[in-house]
Parts: sequence; structure tokens; C-alpha cells
Amino acid sequence: MATMLLSWGCSSTARLGSNASKPYLWEQLPHHPQLAWHRFSADSAAVYVRMPAHEPLHLREEMDSPFRFSIELELLIAPTGWPSGEPENRPSSMLYRFRWEEPAQKGRSELVGRFTFPLPKGKYRIVHTVRDLHRGSDVTGVRAFDGWSADAPERCLAFDRKTGHPAWNNNLPLDGTCALLVPPDLSNATWTYAQLPPVDSFPSAPFLDRTPPVIRFPAGVRAVAKSSSALPEDTPIPEGQWAQWAVLEWENKAGAHQWSASLNSPAIQLSARRASFPIMRDLDNMIRATRFIASRQEYKMMRNARDPKKALDDFWLGFAPSAESARSLIATYYGRVREANVHFSGLKEGWCTDRGMVHIIFGHSDRVRRDNQGETWIYGEEGDVNALIFRFSRKNRGDDFNQFELERYPGFRSPWEAMVSSWRRGKVRNR
Repeated sequence: MATMLLSWGCSSTARLGSNASKPYLWEQLPHHPQLAWHRFSADSAAVYVRMPAHEPLHLREEMDSPFRFSIELELLIAPTGWPSGEPENRPSSMLYRFRWEEPAQKGRSELVGRFTFPLPKGKYRIVHTVRDLHRGSDVTGVRAFDGWSADAPERCLAFDRKTGHPAWNNNLPLDGTCALLVPPDLSNATWTYAQLPPVDSFPSAPFLDRTPPVIRFPAGVRAVAKSSSALPEDTPIPEGQWAQWAVLEWENKAGAHQWSASLNSPAIQLSARRASFPIMRDLDNMIRATRFIASRQEYKMMRNARDPKKALDDFWLGFAPSAESARSLIATYYGRVREANVHFSGLKEGWCTDRGMVHIIFGHSDRVRRDNQGETWIYGEEGDVNALIFRFSRKNRGDDFNQFELERYPGFRSPWEAMVSSWRRGKVRNR
């Protein structure tokens, strides 16, 4: 796909977009892009972007002209580490903008593009904005990118052998054959592969001080990379130049998968999620997700019911005065479950993590503050004695790459029980 680089090397700031104040918003976003990042050479990187084809607004300039979408991808890249490490040698921030325009195509379900940009050696914080120019709407995210280490995970690219798509947000389709593209200098490394079955556990309530179990991959097995030219000629493969690259292949069973080039190298972790992920569609998971608001008896009854669909319907109808209000309550609850899965998933699905639990019950916080140690969520006016504050600390314990643990406190019992009661009375505000 042809792309156009409009500007780069700028140090000016960029508008963060419509979702900047609510970083975990997903359901109400105007479009829902997914990204995959790759450092394919010593001084260049690429980002693949995918989004549903119907989401961008399609317009035409004249009556006889075809309908077209017009997307702008903006990357604001700030260095966080550089070779000398000296403050006076800090490289300048970079701003790249790409225009992505194509005519509408009948029957096309998704849009996929690849955008390349120069990137000097270093480590970076990348603010990425996907902007629908016709609608004037932005969707923004942040990515930490290692463009320095010789064995950084960003140097390899995982993809689905069936479609040739990269691992969108580190996820690959369940029960298919997948492959990892390995750069030439790592093709002869002693690679180790490990697979972890799905982790099935719930977080404890915010007022219960219980240490969560440590999640670790089992012992891995050795694997040998083979030349990418050995792939069958009809194998779909991501756009790029792969001469001299090697591939590692595996069957993508449910759970998480990990590749390591050596004992000391950063692990490449990928997830195989259920087909509907991040949406809750299968009945068993929809019942499991009620665990935060259902009593033990209600939960057990739904799990063991002869007609679980009716049991789940009756559960929600019991909270609302009408079927219409019950549908609204269900949409709010499972919408937050989906958002939790999008933003908080690691070795566990996002809805059953500490951040997912708080997000589902309390909704979007009024302010999120991030630092190197974790995140602080503030509900209410900052500085107000009545504000509710949750602190999530980033943990490196175990193998989970996205683990944040809530700092639990007995005083959370009252607000927690009040919010659960609000759910059960059908009085939850969609915040």
C-alpha cells in the first residue's frame, strides 16, 4: 500500500484526541483500530493498522466520484533511552504523519495498512493517533517501544499462517498454525518455546488482602528456526522484505505462548484467545463474568442450571423493572467487560484482573495518573476528601507481561458494597 510521509523531526506536541481523558474508553469510540509494531531494520520501524471497513466515514468529492475514506495516522515519538545516556545528548522528539486513503470496495470487511518510518537506535514512548479526517474524530493510544536491544521482542514479527496478518495487540487466532519471523542475526539462536493453558482465577474484592498466585510458564522446549523461503509459496505473509529471515512455527492452542532466544533475552509473549474475544458472547463466559455482582448461591445456580440461558436472563431481569432497562444494564456491564479485555489482558483475560474488576464495577475513572510504578485511578474531584482513589502497582512477579495489582484496603468495603448494590438495583450510571 502506498503511504505518504508528511512531516517528521518535529518537537512540537500533538493533540491527544477525543479519548485522552478516558484512556480506557472503547465501547463509545468512533472507530476501533488494532496495531502491530515491528522494528525491521537497525534504523527503521513499521506499524501495521487494522480496523473494520465500515467504521471510517466514506465521502465523495463529486456525484460521479467513488466513495473514499480518509485516515491520518500520527506518531509522536519521544525518546526514553539513547546510546550515550547523557541528558545533553537526548535526541529530539519526532512527529510522523501518514495519509491513508482508498475507495470503498464492496464486500471488504476490514482495512489493513503498513506504515514505515525512520527510527534511530534507542528506546521510545510512542503516542499513536488514528484520525478519521472526514468525521474529525481521533483514537489515541500509547506504546513503549524498544528500538535498542539486539534481542528486543519488537525485532520479531508473529503472524497467522492462514491470513498472513500480524499479531494484532499480541493476539493470534485460536487453533491455527502461527509463525514468528526472526531477523537473520537471531536465526541461529537457541530458541525456547513454552505454552501456558488458560489461567482461570478471579481477583479478590478490593477490601480483602489476599496475595494472588504467581503465574509462570512451564519449562520450555528447544526449537530450531528454518528459512522463511521454506514456507509454501501460497503462504500468506505480512507485507515486508523477508529475504534471509527465518521462521518458527507452532500450533496456537488456547492460552499463552512464549518464545525466548536465550535465557537472558526478553520473552516474546502471544495470546490465543477465544473466537469472540474481546466480546463476551459464549454463555459460559457471560455467566462467569457475573461473579463480581452475583451472590455465591446465584452464581452456583447459574453454573449448574439445566437451562443456563434462562438462568442468566432471570438473573438480569431480577435487577431491572423492565426488559428494556435490563437490556441497558446488560449492555453497560458487558461493554465494560469488553473494554477490560481490550486494555488489561495479559496471561489472564482483562475482565478477571484487578483493573478489570474495578473498571467493570465503578466504570471509567475521572482521572488516571500513570508513573513508572503503576497507575492511580481517581473517582471524584482530585483533592476532595470524598474522592475514591485506587492505586494499581506494576508487578514483575511471575511471567505476566501486563500485571497490575490493586493496593487493597479495608476501607474499600463500603464503596464496593454500595456499587454492587447499585448494580443489583439496576441504578448504575453509564459513566
